[in-house]
Amino acid sequence: MKKWFARAFACIVLVLVAGTAAHAQLTFTPRVSVTEEYNDNINLDRRNKMDDWITTVSPGATLEWYGQAAGFRLDYDPAYSFYADHDEYDGWSHNARGAMWYNFSRATRLDVSNYFIYTKQPLSDDTFDSGENLVIQGNNRSRGQEKYYTNQASARLSHQFGPENTVYAQMAGGFTNYDDPGDATTDGTTNEDGQWFTPSVGLTYWFSTRNGIESDFSYTRGFYEEGRSDFNNYDGRLRFNHRLTQQTGVYGQYRQIYRTWDDPSDTTVNGTEEQDYLVYAPSVGVFHQFDPTMTGSIGVGYFYQQVKDGNDQKGPFISSELNKLWDFQRWSIRLRTASGIDSQDFSGDQQGLERFALVDVVTRYDFTRDFFGDLILGARYSDYLDSEDDEKDYRYTAEVGLGYNITRWATIRVAYAFNKLDAVNSTEDYEQNRVFATLTLSPSQPWRIFD
Repeated sequence: MKKWFARAFACIVLVLVAGTAAHAQLTFTPRVSVTEEYNDNINLDRRNKMDDWITTVSPGATLEWYGQAAGFRLDYDPAYSFYADHDEYDGWSHNARGAMWYNFSRATRLDVSNYFIYTKQPLSDDTFDSGENLVIQGNNRSRGQEKYYTNQASARLSHQFGPENTVYAQMAGGFTNYDDPGDATTDGTTNEDGQWFTPSVGLTYWFSTRNGIESDFSYTRGFYEEGRSDFNNYDGRLRFNHRLTQQTGVYGQYRQIYRTWDDPSDTTVNGTEEQDYLVYAPSVGVFHQFDPTMTGSIGVGYFYQQVKDGNDQKGPFISSELNKLWDFQRWSIRLRTASGIDSQDFSGDQQGLERFALVDVVTRYDFTRDFFGDLILGARYSDYLDSEDDEKDYRYTAEVGLGYNITRWATIRVAYAFNKLDAVNSTEDYEQNRVFATLTLSPSQPWRIFD
C-alpha cells in the first residue's frame, strides 16, 4: 500500500503537469534550522520525569510548480535530534507533504495530496494542510520514544454546476505502522499497525437563494495487523440550510453512522470486545459565511449509540466548525474550532467513538519590520464513548515566542511551550515544559528555476 501511494501520486503529478509545462513557473526554496531545547519531561511520565537538552538540525526544501491549469507543491523536512544525556534517543524524523491540482475546466478540478510523518517523539505535533485544516491528529497518550510512521493520501474530483452548487467524489487512504507493534503503553493499551481506505461522495445544492441542502456519504474499510478486528464503517449526513440574511442562516442536520466488525470476539485496545453499533445524531444550529470560501457554523445535537449486545450510549453534543484568519497590517489571528462526534481508529489514540471539542488560537504581532511576537493557545476535550470506565481527556497547550529577522535570510526565535494532559479514568496525567531557541536560514524569495 505504501508503494502504491507514492507511485500513484508521482504518476498523477507527471501526467497532469506535463501538459502545462510550456506555461509554468518552477521555484525552489531551501532552508535549514538549528534548535537548542531544554525539555523537563521527554517521555511524558508523571512519576519518573527525565529532562534533557536536545539539539535538532533540520534541512528542508520546497519545490513548487504553477501553471495556467495545473500545479504542485512538495515539502520535505527531515531532522536529526541529539540528546545530551540520553543518546539512545538520538535519531531521525521525517515530515513530507505533497499536493497538486489540475483544472479540467473552469468548473471541474482535481486535487491530490499526500502527508507522511516518521517520528519517535511521544507527543507528535498535529499536521495541517496549506489551508491550516487538521489532516493528522497528534497522539496525546503515547509515552516513551516509540518509532512510528503514518501516511495519509487523497484524490478529490469536484465539479461546480451553478453559482453555489457543487458535487464531489473522493478516494482517501492511509496507514500507521510502529517499529515494535504490540508494545504496551502506560495505560495498558497496545500500539496497533493499521490501514484504511475511504471512498466518499458529496453534494451541495441550493434550490433558491435562501434554501439549500448538503449531503455526503463515506465508506471506510479498516484493517489491523493483529490483536483487533477489521471493520466496515458507513457514515452519512443530510443537512438543510435556510438563509436569514445574505451571510447568516440556520440549519437542521441528521447524521447516521453504522459500524460492523469482521470478528467481534477480537479484543480492542481497551481489553473489551468490539460490538457492532448504530449512531443517530440529529443537530440544529446557525452558520455564517465570512467570505465566498469560508463558512463557519455552531450548533447543538443529541446522539444515540445503539450497541449490539452491549450498553447503549446517548447524550448531547456541540457541533461546530470554523477555520478563520483575520489578517491586519501589523498583526494576524487565526481561530480554529471543531466539535461533534468522531471516531479515532488510526491515530495514536485508537479509542473508537468519541465526543470531542477543540479550539486553537494562533496570533502574531509585528512590533517592527524585523521584530515580532507570537502566541499559540489550544485546548481539546475527548469523551471516549466506547470505554467501560467513562474515560475522558483534557489537553491544554500554550506557546509564546519572540523572533527577530537578523537578515533577509536569517531569523532567530526563542520560545516557551507548555503541554498538559488531565486524564479521567484512563492514562496517567502529565505536564511538560519546553524552552527553546531556533535559528532558521532561508531565502526571502523562492529561487526561480525557470519560467
